[in-house]
Amino acid sequence: MKGGHAWRVVITRSHEGNAELARKLRAVGMEPVPLDLLSLLPVEDWSEVDRSLSRLRSYDWVLFTSPVGVRYFAERMRHLGFGLGWEAPPRVGAVGERTASALRSNGVRVDFVPKQFLSILLGAELPGPGGRVLLLRGDIGEKAILSRLAGRGFATEDVAIYRTRGLRVADIRPIRDADVVIFGSPSAVDALCGSLPEESLTEVTGKVAACIGPVTAEAARSHGFSRIVEPDAHTFDSVVETIRRIGTGA
Repeated sequence: MKGGHAWRVVITRSHEGNAELARKLRAVGMEPVPLDLLSLLPVEDWSEVDRSLSRLRSYDWVLFTSPVGVRYFAERMRHLGFGLGWEAPPRVGAVGERTASALRSNGVRVDFVPKQFLSILLGAELPGPGGRVLLLRGDIGEKAILSRLAGRGFATEDVAIYRTRGLRVADIRPIRDADVVIFGSPSAVDALCGSLPEESLTEVTGKVAACIGPVTAEAARSHGFSRIVEPDAHTFDSVVETIRRIGTGA
C-alpha cells in the first residue's frame, strides 16, 4: 500500500456486516477497523407485515432491497406456515445479486434485478405496465423508489419488515489513524457523524469516504466529507477494489 503500510479502513455496518467486510479487506492486504454502528432488528409489531403476507398472491410484484429483508421475510413466512416456492403472481424483484441469491437460497424465484444495484433503478426499470406492488424493506429506506413506481403507474405498499437503529461511537481513537471510512448506507453516515462532538467530526470528515452509492455519497457530503469515492458497481466487493486501487496507486 502507499507509504509502505497497510491502509487502515474503518467499516461502519452491523456486527455481522462488518465481519464479512473485514474478511474482504484482509484478503487484499488492508487492516479493517470495525465500528458496529448499526443494529438490524425485527419490527416490534408484525401485524402489518402479516396482513400483507396473507394476501401475497394479490400483488403483481413483491420487491426486496436487501438480504436482511429477505431473511426476515423468509422467517416470517415459515412462522405463518406459508410456502416460499409460489408461481407468479406475484413476480419478485430484487436489488443486487446478493439479495437475489438470498431469495433463491430460500426457494424463491427471482424475476427481475436492475442493471445497477440501486433501489431507485428498481423503481425505474421494473417491467410494467403498472400493477400492485408490495415493497418489503427496512424502516428508513429511501423514498425515491416510491415516486418512481408511482410515476410509472404502480400502486405500492411500503411495508417495514425490519428496523435499523444507529449505535453511538464510544471511542474515536481507532478512527484517528485510519485512511478510509467505508459507508454502506446513509444511516451509517448519520450514526457515525451524529454521535461525534464537533471537534471530532471535523477530524473524521477529513478522511476519504468510500460510499457504496450516490445516496450514501450525498449523505456523507452533507455531513462535511469532501474526499468521496464511489465505485462503478454498487457492491461492497467493488468498494474494496476501489480502495485497493487507490491505496496501491494502481
